[in-house]
Amino acid sequence: MTSPDQDSEIGYEGGVKRFLVREGDHDPLPAIDLAEDVVVIGASTGARIRLPVPAAEHVRIERERWYALADVVVDGMAYAAGESGPLRDGVALDLGAYHVQVTPAPAGAPASPPQRTESLARELVRALLGAGAAPSLTIAKGPNPGTRRDLPPPEAVVVIGRGDEADWVILDEDVSRAHAEVARGWDGITLRDLGSKNGTELGGRRLADGEVAQLRDGDTIDLGDVSLTFHDPAEQHLRAAAPPAPPKPPAEEDARPLSPWPMIAAAGVIGLAIVAIAWVLAS
Repeated sequence: MTSPDQDSEIGYEGGVKRFLVREGDHDPLPAIDLAEDVVVIGASTGARIRLPVPAAEHVRIERERWYALADVVVDGMAYAAGESGPLRDGVALDLGAYHVQVTPAPAGAPASPPQRTESLARELVRALLGAGAAPSLTIAKGPNPGTRRDLPPPEAVVVIGRGDEADWVILDEDVSRAHAEVARGWDGITLRDLGSKNGTELGGRRLADGEVAQLRDGDTIDLGDVSLTFHDPAEQHLRAAAPPAPPKPPAEEDARPLSPWPMIAAAGVIGLAIVAIAWVLAS
């Protein structure tokens, strides 16, 4: 059934929507504020809000309505794929183990950065994977190769350096006392050079002093002659398990077979031209 429309939509027109995601009875994750007219919630890499749910595209929020793309519970009532309803203020969507509440964002609230939705998806996956799912850094080259350091939960900063004040002390003459910092936040995991003497490189590119760069699973960090590898099991899991987004149907003109008549006509014109040239040369 389609939800009744007598409860009018409230406060969404032209504004920023706030999405609060919660797993089970856990506290909600930091809010996601989006200004887009269309927001897809699902497991595919194309979803604007990614959740580890079975459907590639589970719910679509379009302007002031929600559309079920798979079975969903809305405000305590079950709906099947294809059904829709008005996007009332505070509407609650239950997608399996995940609860998503949608409200208008407070006046003046800026849209969340694109990294937030991916970062929150990884944090949800960590809870599913359990022990050993924390993002980590491993010494690939330098003193004590193979040494691993897990990054604490958000919001956390790990300073890497040779000095006693560093959070992770690496005793190598190429490493500055406070060489670089890795921050694990709700908007992703980042690397920043702290004005080191020998510089910080990410994937072979040297960072400017104070430059902040996003870290991805498998990235290599060079602190002088010391190399670290960044690992993120949650990112690996999402990349391997994400179902592809449904393919878009081809355009009508692309679906029709090409007619052979233009080619036949072109061949006839070329043949007549050759005959005419031969006649002129023979005259």
